[in-house]
Amino acid sequence: MKIRNILVTLFAIATIYAAANDNKSVAPVEHFDVNTVEFIEEEIELGLGFDTAKYLPENFDPYSGDFSLKAINYIDDCDEIELGFDTSEYLPVGFDPYIQ
Repeated sequence: MKIRNILVTLFAIATIYAAANDNKSVAPVEHFDVNTVEFIEEEIELGLGFDTAKYLPENFDPYSGDFSLKAINYIDDCDEIELGFDTSEYLPVGFDPYIQ
């Protein structure tokens, strides 16, 4: 038991000594400039197997035109959905889905 304690103590002392005398590298610090990074953009062709130009209007540009929020269909949260049967028969007594 004494030998184990002596070995553990010596290991701890060696570890602390090595950490205290850790020599930092003296390599020169290089400053990184984000503006020097070159980005490579690959043009990815998506092959659908048919010519989409036949199905689009002339001079079609998906990136031009005005955007209207009225064009977005959304589901109104206030609409009640009628399932056609009473769900309370299948739920526990006092069930409230909005209680967390």
